[in-house]
Amino acid sequence: MIKLYGSVYSRASMVMCVLEALELEYEYIPHLPKGDEIKQDDYLELNPNGKVPTLIDGDLVLWETQAILFYLVDKYGNGKLWSDSPEGRADICRWSLFVSNQLELFALDLFIQNKFIPEDLRDEAVTLRAKAELDKHLPVLDSHLKGRNYVSGDSCTVADIHGATILSWAKLVGYDFKQFPNVDAWIKRQIKSEVQQKVNAKA
Repeated sequence: MIKLYGSVYSRASMVMCVLEALELEYEYIPHLPKGDEIKQDDYLELNPNGKVPTLIDGDLVLWETQAILFYLVDKYGNGKLWSDSPEGRADICRWSLFVSNQLELFALDLFIQNKFIPEDLRDEAVTLRAKAELDKHLPVLDSHLKGRNYVSGDSCTVADIHGATILSWAKLVGYDFKQFPNVDAWIKRQIKSEVQQKVNAKA
C-alpha cells in the first residue's frame, strides 16, 4: 500500500487530493512541517531534506511535491487528472510549473507573514513585494482561465489541484482576488471540491 508522510496543513494536501481523486488506497502518516518527527533519523533516511511530503510506493521513496503528483497521475491515472498525449502532458506541466515558478513563493510569503508572524514583527517589505509580484503575474493566469473551468483541457487535472491549492494560501490571508475573477472562481472550485473535503476530514 502507498504510504504518505505529511500533513493536511502542508503541500501534502495536494498529494492527498490526487490520491483521493484516483481512488487509491493509502496510509496517511501525519507529520507536521515543523514537527519533531521530521527531524528523526528514520525519517531523514527517507527524506534527507527533513520536509514533507514523502511518498513510499513499493521500493520507491519519493519527495518533492510536484514529482509525487506527476508520478501518481502517470502511473495510476489512466488519463484521469493527466493526458494521453505528449502535448497535453506538456501543457499540464507548463501551467503547474508557471504557478510554482512565478506565484508560489509570493503566495507562501503572504501566508507566513499573516498566519505565523505576530503583527508587530511582520516585514512590510516582504508583504508589499509578494503582493506586487502576484499582481504582476496573475493577469496571465486570469486571462487564460477566461471561459474555462480548468487550466488545461476540459476536465480537472493535477495542474488544477496543485495551482489552485497554492493560490488558496494567499486567499486565506486576505489577498484580494476580485481583480482576477477567473482565478478567484478557479480557487473556489478547488476549495469546495469533493476531494478537498475528503482531505479536510482527515485533519
